[in-house]
Amino acid sequence: MYNFIDLFCGAGGFAYGFEATGKFKCIGAIDNKKAAIETHKLNFKDSYSLCEDIRKVPPELFEENLQGRKVDVIIGGPPCPTFSTIGHAKINSIRNPKGKSVNDDPRNDLFLDFLNYVDYFQPKIFVMENVPQFLTKYKGGTFKRVQELMNQSFPDYEIHHDVKVLNSVNYGVPQNRRRMIMVAYKKGYRFKYPEISHWFEGSRFNIDPNENHDDGKRLKPHVTVESAITDLPIITDNWRVSECEYSTSVDLDEYQKLMRKRTSDTVQNNICRMSNDRAKKVFSNMKQGDIYMDLPKEVRQILPFREDIFKDRLKRLVLNNPSWTILAHIGMDGYMYIHPTELRTLSVREAARIQSFPDHFIFVGNQMETYMQVGNAVPPIMAQRIAESVVTSLDARK
Repeated sequence: MYNFIDLFCGAGGFAYGFEATGKFKCIGAIDNKKAAIETHKLNFKDSYSLCEDIRKVPPELFEENLQGRKVDVIIGGPPCPTFSTIGHAKINSIRNPKGKSVNDDPRNDLFLDFLNYVDYFQPKIFVMENVPQFLTKYKGGTFKRVQELMNQSFPDYEIHHDVKVLNSVNYGVPQNRRRMIMVAYKKGYRFKYPEISHWFEGSRFNIDPNENHDDGKRLKPHVTVESAITDLPIITDNWRVSECEYSTSVDLDEYQKLMRKRTSDTVQNNICRMSNDRAKKVFSNMKQGDIYMDLPKEVRQILPFREDIFKDRLKRLVLNNPSWTILAHIGMDGYMYIHPTELRTLSVREAARIQSFPDHFIFVGNQMETYMQVGNAVPPIMAQRIAESVVTSLDARK
């Protein structure tokens, strides 16, 4: 069993994927959002889960609560930095937790604190996830600077030469969600990104479904919104009963069985946001796949927005397709995630299903907090595929 710590952990989607392999144990996590940490504590009972700003917690202090357990892997998603004025002398200050900010952008502090933990714990491998723009920001200058920093301050590590942007839909998640995954490892280790297993006909990043891959298997079709949510409890707008019975337990498909593997007859987090009467009237005029600007002008006037900015302010999901990306903004309103067949937006559990959180994973907090935890997470199924590749790398050196 390999131990890992999760920095900027949120609710724990990334960590859950690693533990789902049966080869990893989350022994520590940190995030500055109280509700997210309460969720993490509930779902990772063996983890030291700390609610604090990482800039206030030097790794030496964090280590005191790990009960002497060695850290083999570090995972996390620090905010994307700019690195516009960072120099070598400043980077060396990451070894001093009391060092000052490298520039006026606080996101750089967070990225450097991630590296500070790497420098202290010296894991065999670390995995960082971020937005795809991490690779292209300032015409690639941000990522190039990261490479320079790693070469200067972490000579014992190598960044995988082909840093990839992975789309969760290609790993069996019912959602198009693209994330940059950067893997670095101690010299002597090797890493190979996981082979994709699914394809989506409507994706810009589609791969030929008939193409043979390294294991000789053909790709499976994408997992749909229908698979993700149609067996969940039947609820109404402004639903407030968290634990409910499933709508059906017969003829479940592969994805539904996976999501329900450790539950019985009920599932939690079924709360749903209340939509006002004007919104419901607009919803009633939307077909699956429609966005705000597809509606006639007279319908748009029922719930008016600035049409030069909010062209897709409302979007209705399509049963036979994967969802578009579930964002943290779902905590503010759900207009971009209108239920395919009902006059309401998604419940917290429906959004969690689309993110591939299993039904036994319980979210703690108020309605906004639980929605945001779901939207901020790494999809656990994609995280598991990444973790399986990490296991292969680690086991090769045993």
